[in-house]
Amino acid sequence: MYVITGLNEAQIESLVQKRASFEINGLRGNFMAGIKLVETKIESQGLKCRVKSDTKSALAQGGALGALASLASAPVTLTVLGVTAAASAGHNLLTRNPDYEILKDYVNQRLKVIYKK
Repeated sequence: MYVITGLNEAQIESLVQKRASFEINGLRGNFMAGIKLVETKIESQGLKCRVKSDTKSALAQGGALGALASLASAPVTLTVLGVTAAASAGHNLLTRNPDYEILKDYVNQRLKVIYKK
């Protein structure tokens, strides 16, 4: 897997054209812009992508499990989590059989862009 540091547009576009999987590190302060840039580059090639959170990475860090356990005690939080899960399931149906999957790793401020076909 290729590794990119920061938002190098030319490098990202080249890897998408090659249908390669890659990882983008060092996105502190540019995380949301990075997601949008990668989505745009993928869709400009006529490809579909699905954006997901990399929960495995967050759980490995240990912080997300504790955060979810403390949040689960509030009824309002359970409702929000349920609505979020339903929205995620709906999005997954809309992007059935994507060419790329973009995994957001909030903990490490990193994106994993995986070619699926």
